[in-house]
Amino acid sequence: MMFELAGGRLRVMGTLHLLPVGKTVPAWVRSAYEWSEAVFVEHSPGEFVDRATSDGAEKCPRASPELLARLRQTAWSTNTQPPLVQWRRGAAVVMALASRLSGSPGADQALHDWCAQQGKPFGYIEQASDVLDLLDAIEEADWRAGIAAELARPGTPALQLQQFYDAWRKGRMEVIAKEAREGLFSVPGIRERMLTGRNAAWAAPFTEPGRRSLVAVGAAHLVGPGNFLEEIARVSGRPLTRIV
Repeated sequence: MMFELAGGRLRVMGTLHLLPVGKTVPAWVRSAYEWSEAVFVEHSPGEFVDRATSDGAEKCPRASPELLARLRQTAWSTNTQPPLVQWRRGAAVVMALASRLSGSPGADQALHDWCAQQGKPFGYIEQASDVLDLLDAIEEADWRAGIAAELARPGTPALQLQQFYDAWRKGRMEVIAKEAREGLFSVPGIRERMLTGRNAAWAAPFTEPGRRSLVAVGAAHLVGPGNFLEEIARVSGRPLTRIV
């Protein structure tokens, strides 16, 4: 699942942040890495956790006792460190739902590790603090609706992750598009903050790359109205062509 901007110096890849246990990234991810002179992913997971649970986080929106109780029922592990009560509200929801997937690090981590091993430039297209701010801006009522929608999805979380992985590996955009309208993303207030709003903010810096740049973002950002590909094409005035 990869697209190239006319001019041949920017490729946009849809990634999967978590892989089913025992699965690996497909060969086209490594090929994209080998082509690139610099790699960019969304934001730093480590910084996200640090800022979501730092001393300053206590001044930010926190989950109500009712929402915390719901998250503890939802998460497969209640041993999140630090405990959910210490997380900013939106981050607490995201971490609790992620714990249900029980996956292993995805394509983003593979790209990071390869860059570190070979000394290739690696960067982030957004700050973790900005992501936390936009999560904080989502109303608790929307989070409640999103959690309910996630729990109503058919199949186990492990099966859902496996099906998404299969669709991603095979580049089945229609399946990705369907998944990007379900669960959390079926709630307009969440979808706008977590997907379309970020897509618009990401586009401008990559319309005139000076070197062969690979931008890897979650596959859900490449589908639906206002997706990242549309935003890059709009800002640059040039089309993108699917190459994988």
